[in-house]
Amino acid sequence: MITSLLAFTIRLALVAAMTFCFVVLFEHGPSNYLENAQAEFSKLMEFANPPVPAAPQKSPNSGA
Repeated sequence: MITSLLAFTIRLALVAAMTFCFVVLFEHGPSNYLENAQAEFSKLMEFANPPVPAAPQKSPNSGA
């Protein structure tokens, strides 16, 4: 049971990594692949972890 779950997790991670590599290659081409992969990875991380808006500052006159 555990070995099949581990094998599934490894296969899923491998498919995700290969899909990412294909997307970078398809969108940007083979020139400057590492730079384009870093740019796409930063876009992916920005999409996955959007910035959290700061809480609005309360003024002393707001009454709260």
